[in-house]
Amino acid sequence: MRALLQIVLLITALTACQSKVVQKPIPNDLPTRFTGDTLVKLDDITMYFEAHGSGTPLILLHGGFGSANDWSYQIPVFLEKYYVIAPDSRGQGRTTDSDSSFGFHRMAEDVLHLRDYLNLETAYFVGQSDGGNIGLDLAINHPERVRAVVAYGANINPKGLQDSFIEVLRTLTVDEAKGMLGIDSLSDPTSFSILIEKFRKMWLTEPNYTPELLATITSPVLIIDGEDETIIRPEHAAEISASIPGAELLVLPNTGHYAVKEIPEVWNNAVLEFLSRH
Repeated sequence: MRALLQIVLLITALTACQSKVVQKPIPNDLPTRFTGDTLVKLDDITMYFEAHGSGTPLILLHGGFGSANDWSYQIPVFLEKYYVIAPDSRGQGRTTDSDSSFGFHRMAEDVLHLRDYLNLETAYFVGQSDGGNIGLDLAINHPERVRAVVAYGANINPKGLQDSFIEVLRTLTVDEAKGMLGIDSLSDPTSFSILIEKFRKMWLTEPNYTPELLATITSPVLIIDGEDETIIRPEHAAEISASIPGAELLVLPNTGHYAVKEIPEVWNNAVLEFLSRH
């Protein structure tokens, strides 16, 4: 329950970002490396991202209703070796939403647009929860642009979610979400309601990565989860890794869906060790 309740905490608080907005068309002399934080107009949204460090590009993809802020324990460590890019996904954090389609594949295409904007030929993708799903989508549809994927707490179909979480998704009202989040008022309650319904529909119907689709992945993949999962079925990680040729599986003890914050040193070391081999 707490996982679902925390996912919308940043919607109203992060709209006052003072970052630079860069409009399309992309200039011919676009620098190959940004640092700091930036807002960029990509297709039908304005996307926030921050970039740190140098080296091989590594894109961090946060979980549902999160933001780049969720990687506060990872960015300072990963930037020592990689050029770390951390975007806010569509409709979350400081990135805007639109009236167009909403789903994991659309968010993956947003990431592809960001890569094109940054002139990144290939990159590592490290995702937590929804971000792991997006990373797998990219590996399926754009293998030539994916150097490797780490997917933590991901699911390949709605059946990968625990029944208790599905029940929360089906019954939670907007007012209940507001109350549990401690939100007394909203600057735009209509948009809040629309976004809640978009996520409810997405999580109850997506993703749908069949074994046949997963078998086409050619990039190195590490599937991680915690043994105390409360969102994803505990056995689902093994089902995912078994469907991807050559995928590695790691189940971390004494943690659940939020190992990136609960045991960051252990989680970071596991990810860095995998990436060092690819």
